Amino acid sequence: LKSILKWVFLCLIGIYSYSFISIYRFSQQDFTQKSDVAIVLGAAAYHNQPSPIFKERFNHAIQLYHEGMVKKIIFTGGKTKGSAYSEAEVAQDYAIQHGVNPTDILIEKSSTITNENLKFAQPLYDSIQAKSALIVSDPMT
Repeated sequence: LKSILKWVFLCLIGIYSYSFISIYRFSQQDFTQKSDVAIVLGAAAYHNQPSPIFKERFNHAIQLYHEGMVKKIIFTGGKTKGSAYSEAEVAQDYAIQHGVNPTDILIEKSSTITNENLKFAQPLYDSIQAKSALIVSDPMT
């Protein structure tokens, strides 16, 4: 009986190790491919300053743009109560300051949640006759 339990335990350790290694390898792969547009999901902005999370999102989109991975960027996100600027407007201003051609930026400034980010970005996506998009959010860690 001890011998059987020992083998079962070793098999479970082996299965766990194989699964862990497989998941880790998968998470390290870069599935980014050239697309017509990057759709940047909104995150908090305070007046005209982005939250650190939002700033990283649009920095990633700007990098994709400069590397030629996307032709255009759609920034999403509306205004919080009392704010003069929408999240999308904050991102747009930042992107222009960092070398993105204003004609390559579209903004959706009505959404307040992630589902709306994508729903309200759809007409912009359709307006440029895009066939593919990269969704820019937080990295998987």
